[in-house]
Amino acid sequence: MKSHHRFWFKFLTLKTGFSPSGQRVGGSTEGFTLVELLTATVMTAMVTTLVGMGIVWAFQSNQRTEAIAARRHDLSRAFDFISNEVRMAARINQSQTAIATNSASLATVISSSGLNLSSLGNYGTLVLYLEVPIVNPPTVCPAGGPNAGSPPPQPANYDRVIYDIRPSQQDWLPPNSIFRFGRVPTATGEINPCSDPISSDILVDAITSNSASTIACPAPGILMGATGFQACVTDSKVNLLLRSHISQIEIHRLSSTATSRVANSQLAPTLSGFRPSGTDTMNLSWTWPEPSANVTFTVSQVINGEQVQVYNGASFNTSTTMPGSTGQTHCYTVTATTGSVTSPPSNALCKDK
Repeated sequence: MKSHHRFWFKFLTLKTGFSPSGQRVGGSTEGFTLVELLTATVMTAMVTTLVGMGIVWAFQSNQRTEAIAARRHDLSRAFDFISNEVRMAARINQSQTAIATNSASLATVISSSGLNLSSLGNYGTLVLYLEVPIVNPPTVCPAGGPNAGSPPPQPANYDRVIYDIRPSQQDWLPPNSIFRFGRVPTATGEINPCSDPISSDILVDAITSNSASTIACPAPGILMGATGFQACVTDSKVNLLLRSHISQIEIHRLSSTATSRVANSQLAPTLSGFRPSGTDTMNLSWTWPEPSANVTFTVSQVINGEQVQVYNGASFNTSTTMPGSTGQTHCYTVTATTGSVTSPPSNALCKDK
């Protein structure tokens, strides 16, 4: 009989009192040898190890599943947060005086808004600049809150929000994170004009560096950003793309369109005028809701579908002669230009000669 067969024979006999053949065995005093005990110990250890490894693998697998779900949840929340701020913005990637045509020129737009770029910290690739209006800011900040007894930090009537993507800092998941500059909204989404903006605030981490895909951005859209955080900006509409580094082999992608709910992000002048009785002269005047420093106004006249410029300067009024035949309709509009930004045309003012 082989040794391991003998081992199990004696084991069953000692435990049950019967041999494997079913015969009663009594008075046996034969014990286990050292080899048999060692064999039993090794076999028990192997079974215990396999069971333990299975438990550890199941636990790690569960942790991995939870981590992936958490990353997807964080990316979705960040995507919704950015989309909501785009919907509230009055200006997107432009200030009163400049419009961004790429990520590099976005730095110029931010500077033209009166913000020092050093306030952003060690910023990376700039993606979005938003001006979010604040309704009825106080002249003096109330007691019990930030900047109590002082005027709100400027600008008080809107918040400047900036998003950029840069390498993740220590304790944040690599490879990249999306950073935000601006005042922090309350739980209800409102902005306290008395609060100070927060710099280098991380919105979400684990943003991929993989540039395998790029968001579609047909003209006249302007593509901003890089790798896992891109935005195609077309006037007041933004196509967003966020891509998270879920695991070594999985990239989670979110893309959608957000459009500003605020009226046209570019303001326009308001034109008025009259023609004195018995004359062919039009006296025109206009108002402009923005600060008037360094603004140039252009007045255009349209007769029979042909447009002619009749004024260009910094004044808020002009007079012009109505050419052509009696009965012809003359229509006038005015635009405002500040820096590289030209407003949409004003309301049309039409008179018959």
